[in-house]
Amino acid sequence: MLLMQKEYRLLEFMLFKLQVNKPSDSLSKHLRFKTSLVSFISLSTRFQSLILLPALAFIIQANISLGVPLESVPQYQIEVHYHSEQKLLEGKMQVRYSPEHYPSGELLLSLPMNRFRAKDPRGFRRHRLVPIFSLERFEDDLEDPLFPEGFSMGGNNILSVKDASGRNLEYHLEPNADLEKGFSPIHGLLRVKLPEPLKEPELTIEFKTFLPVHTLEGGLNGSMITSRWHPILLNWNGQQWIKDGNTPNPGTWQVTWSASKVGSLITSVSSDQDHPASEKLVLPQTRFPLKSFPLIFSDRYKLLNQEGGQKGLRGETSDDINNSKDFKQAGLKDSYQLESYHFRDYPDRADLIHQWVSKFITFVKARYGLKQPWEKIRVVAVEAEYEHVTVINNLILIPLPNYKRSGFLDRRVLGLVSLSLGQLWFGEKIWNDEDLELWISRGIPAFLGLRLFEEHYGKDAGIFGFIDWMNPRFREHFIEDMALSKNEETSHPIYASFQASEDPRLHMMKVTYKTAMVLSMLEYMLGPQLFKKGFQSFTENHWLKVGSVKNFQSEFEEVFQQNNGCISNKSFSEELPEPIQNLPKSKVCFTHPELNWFFDQWFREDMELDYALGSLKTQKLEEGDYLSEVEVKKMDQARMPLEVMLLTEDGEQVQQFIRGDKKSETLFFRTKSPAEKVSLDPDEKLLESKRINNHSFSFHRIRFAFDWKRRRERLWLLVPGIDSNAFDGNSFGISIRHNHEKYQIYAIPGYGTKNKRFLYQLDLDRADTFFRGFSLGLTVKEQGGIRSDGIRAKYATPKIYNRSSYSFAASIFRERLFSASTEKLEEDVEESGKNNIFTLALQALMPLADNYFLGWNLNNEQPSQELETDFHYTKSSGSISQALHVGHRKWFVLSMAYGAIGGDPPLQKKFQLGSPSTLRGFPQTIKLMYDHLALASVDFKFPLFYAPFWGDVSATNIQGVLFYDQGKGWSDPNTPAKAELREDAGLGIEWVVDTVSLFQVPIKFEVAYPLNDSDYKKPQYILLGTLSW
Repeated sequence: MLLMQKEYRLLEFMLFKLQVNKPSDSLSKHLRFKTSLVSFISLSTRFQSLILLPALAFIIQANISLGVPLESVPQYQIEVHYHSEQKLLEGKMQVRYSPEHYPSGELLLSLPMNRFRAKDPRGFRRHRLVPIFSLERFEDDLEDPLFPEGFSMGGNNILSVKDASGRNLEYHLEPNADLEKGFSPIHGLLRVKLPEPLKEPELTIEFKTFLPVHTLEGGLNGSMITSRWHPILLNWNGQQWIKDGNTPNPGTWQVTWSASKVGSLITSVSSDQDHPASEKLVLPQTRFPLKSFPLIFSDRYKLLNQEGGQKGLRGETSDDINNSKDFKQAGLKDSYQLESYHFRDYPDRADLIHQWVSKFITFVKARYGLKQPWEKIRVVAVEAEYEHVTVINNLILIPLPNYKRSGFLDRRVLGLVSLSLGQLWFGEKIWNDEDLELWISRGIPAFLGLRLFEEHYGKDAGIFGFIDWMNPRFREHFIEDMALSKNEETSHPIYASFQASEDPRLHMMKVTYKTAMVLSMLEYMLGPQLFKKGFQSFTENHWLKVGSVKNFQSEFEEVFQQNNGCISNKSFSEELPEPIQNLPKSKVCFTHPELNWFFDQWFREDMELDYALGSLKTQKLEEGDYLSEVEVKKMDQARMPLEVMLLTEDGEQVQQFIRGDKKSETLFFRTKSPAEKVSLDPDEKLLESKRINNHSFSFHRIRFAFDWKRRRERLWLLVPGIDSNAFDGNSFGISIRHNHEKYQIYAIPGYGTKNKRFLYQLDLDRADTFFRGFSLGLTVKEQGGIRSDGIRAKYATPKIYNRSSYSFAASIFRERLFSASTEKLEEDVEESGKNNIFTLALQALMPLADNYFLGWNLNNEQPSQELETDFHYTKSSGSISQALHVGHRKWFVLSMAYGAIGGDPPLQKKFQLGSPSTLRGFPQTIKLMYDHLALASVDFKFPLFYAPFWGDVSATNIQGVLFYDQGKGWSDPNTPAKAELREDAGLGIEWVVDTVSLFQVPIKFEVAYPLNDSDYKKPQYILLGTLSW
């Protein structure tokens, strides 16, 4: 009887499908016919159905490769009309469901567009854009990249809820408190009361959806895109409704579309260009469950034309692919159709991306044996002001900046596109929990993208095809450097909650880039064939199911056990000279063929891997051979099988392979000539936190401006430097920076344009001297009429996302003061002499709310009378700054400062009233230097342009600034009441210049005008907040 009930439900579902092309007004009549037919069949063919229906069910489910039975998911039939002027979707939805999968008496639906009904009082949404190497946009949550113009309101309105007979049902709108912070809980749920008995398991809901200005769930610049535009029936787990939105609510769809204007409609099931206004379009029925049904509509799309006049490129027959030895051609049964829709100005880049997507799909299927995820795949350009690619079902959404970027950046664009294409499988076919298991939909695609990039361009390939010395490596800089990002105070394992993470940006780096490198190490460790087998098994067993790290591990353990727990490296020579101990190995076996140790250290915990080369000794044996003793040290907690390579003076390479689980291990190499070099992990397969200690020799690199390097290299960095003060004027120099272990060297020779003097500064620092965060340093410098040398100490707490930080510094210096000013004062002020100073400084920054920050500085300086000094004074100052975020890229900044000097200070120690950091409308002159200072200023920052400008040199975050300063300066015997109040006001512009994605430079230019001042009337021009004219 249970079998009969199940197959009866399947037959009902099949009959329901037969009416999908009928007009919606004939639905009730057709359902009455269907019910009678089902009753007749169930009574007259009971015996036959025992045999035929199970077989039919098996065939249907096998043909569509379901991970979940079709009859268990809701079936949506929706007729929707789009009012483009109002950004409004008006629809009537019929949803059919299987009662056995839901509780009796009620249904609960989400109203996803109500997430934008209001700003969430709990705070800002934690956006999930994955950080990109060298780009610093969207580092906090104050600027949501999906709201390009700031928060925009949207929502679902429910007009009526009826059953299959047309009877009105009782329903209530309820808040959804389970939504993540940043989404409004208001009216997030629709609870429908069901009468007993309900003859037909079907609801009819009339609704209106108001779309916000939103990149993925609304409209922008005349285009419309949304995937969560109608009420969605939630999942019931047998005990409660799943309301947090982290796991998919799959269904099947039949949609009838119309719009108020002509345009192209692109969906997962069809694409229709230039569809007439107000004309109904019946879209094909989905044949298997989808996570959502996206709608993309615009009158600007153009279908990319392929050679031979094809409308779409057969994914396995591209000329580019057929002529490449790297890619195999799949059978016809596994072919697919690829279409690309772009905005009309970018056909060349659209064709490049189209060919790359085709290449990626072919590569993944050939390399890892994955089955074709979709029969049709569509690449669609979308309006967005970021570069991150999104995949929804079979739609690859490429943000417009990827088309606008310079031709110099073709490789970089293709690399970034590659990192998301794997979502066609992982995320859209193999589902995941979007809170705990982000590594499936972010990390596995990044791994596949890395593999394609390496296959096509080479393992050490950079993002450019020229100028190798300034070419960041895609693997090392775009992937590994981001994977190794860390927070000293908190751990961030891959398998962890995104919403509970203390640093969401770091979490996204871990689940994306670290996962990619961990899977790369797993493939290296197991070998290509074992990895492919486990990867295939996980994919096939979780098709249209929710995967997990536990399932992933079990699939690889199964193939690992089949290989008796042994791993091999086929690149190692099998004919190595026999050493004294540790026989040469190209195969390493584990006593227990489980992979807990691997998945625990890389997924469930946040460990680091670091091996260091210890002592190296070589002696000549009586037989004439040489015996080399190599020590390998494990410096951190994580462990991995490790290759050790020795190179002799006559060019012979000898390798050994160890398990790497000992704190210290000694290997012996017997060779015909003395050892010249030794390297650990010579092919750099492992994700080590350091590589400098892997070699018996050193790599060095000198670079101008760019602070990135190969991690095995010691970098000497040349960086331009600027400064200004009343004595030197604007000063310029080129600094030299170098780090060696915990030591840091900083040296900068410079030139002062006002007094035309040679300036210099040399710093030597040691980080983490006694404990983490504590540093010691030595300084020798000449600046502002003072030659000094001394020692410094500083303790700084780590900077953690959205948490308070502070630093405390102390120093003692010996000084020689000399006359360095070209100006003359009316009164005599001492400028020359000997001095010593003790200084103390405290800095703090506190985020008191998501949109309110408070910072302050306290400083004290005075000479010791016990040491040699010609001066007696005490100098103290303090400042406080408040920043209030009042809207999208809109800030008020209020600052106040006060300083006082007691005693008889030299001129160089007095406070400057006019400067880019005090009163911006007044020049830097010794005539405006005082013993006492009181300042206040207010700045308002606002967006001048919402959209960046993209090209060879791009400009982002273009802001305007309005400001007002006021302050007083006075010296004894004057008083504050007698001091003249000076004021200025001005405006400015600031933006970030992106130079071919290598580095970002913040540019700031301000013009400040003195107000009602008889002594100073000319405006001051300020560049970079430092230089003034």
